Amino acid sequence: MLDKTPLHVEVATPDATTIRLALSGDLDFGSAAQLSALTFAPGYRRLDLDLSGLAFIDSSGLAALVRLHREAAGADADLHVVALTPYLRNLMRMTALDRLFSLPPA
Repeated sequence: MLDKTPLHVEVATPDATTIRLALSGDLDFGSAAQLSALTFAPGYRRLDLDLSGLAFIDSSGLAALVRLHREAAGADADLHVVALTPYLRNLMRMTALDRLFSLPPA
């Protein structure tokens, strides 16, 4: 059996219109609902995602990120990936999600 690292989500609000989520651990079938259950106060205009702490992500985790992107767009907010690992950058390219998400320069 594979060891799993629980998903940890740290939420910060550096200013009145920005929400920053830092994810660490495994974002997979078992933890994607935790991310999908997050709710945000109205009025935010920017959602920053720090994915540099993710150890693993599967298709359910990617789907949760896409749902988060749609939720931000529905709130008229921009979602930006502000940090990610080389593995995740490659995965985003392979799944064409680099076209959906605003990624930091390599």
